[in-house]
Amino acid sequence: MSPEEIFDLIVKADEALKYATEEKAAARAAQARTWLLQALDEARAIGNDALVDQAERRLADLERIHGGGPGTERPGT
Repeated sequence: MSPEEIFDLIVKADEALKYATEEKAAARAAQARTWLLQALDEARAIGNDALVDQAERRLADLERIHGGGPGTERPGT
């Protein structure tokens, strides 16, 4: 995956949260988490530290704001 595609996943996650209605906030947070975890994995795979940092920062913010969901524990992170 290219850096641009990884960045697009991060933006997609941000937008899912930004435009979520109150009724869909939990579902959008789970969706955003999935995209951010994918972005993190892909950024690590290509060795792009800046994108790794971006994804990790967004995941930490998501955790702080929405809390952890099932399957959020990541071995080796």
